[in-house]
Amino acid sequence: MGAEGAIEIVFRKELEEATDKPQKRRELIERYREAFANPYVAAGRGLIDAVIEPAETRKYVAQSLEYLHTKRELRPAKKHGLMPL
Repeated sequence: MGAEGAIEIVFRKELEEATDKPQKRRELIERYREAFANPYVAAGRGLIDAVIEPAETRKYVAQSLEYLHTKRELRPAKKHGLMPL
């Protein structure tokens, strides 16, 4: 959920009580983005492995595909085949 939608739900009472609603909404959205919509917060909590800068995305994707090039999936043998009907 984006910050705009979350603000409408989480801070509904604060928005209703505010005298300058658009300003209060912008302030709450900025506060929400700093606290929750930030990849560095998630990385600090160990929820993600790494934060990749957009300029380095192609390098990481190419490297990952190269690692998977030789990967083989081992499946267990089938116990039963399909019965002809």
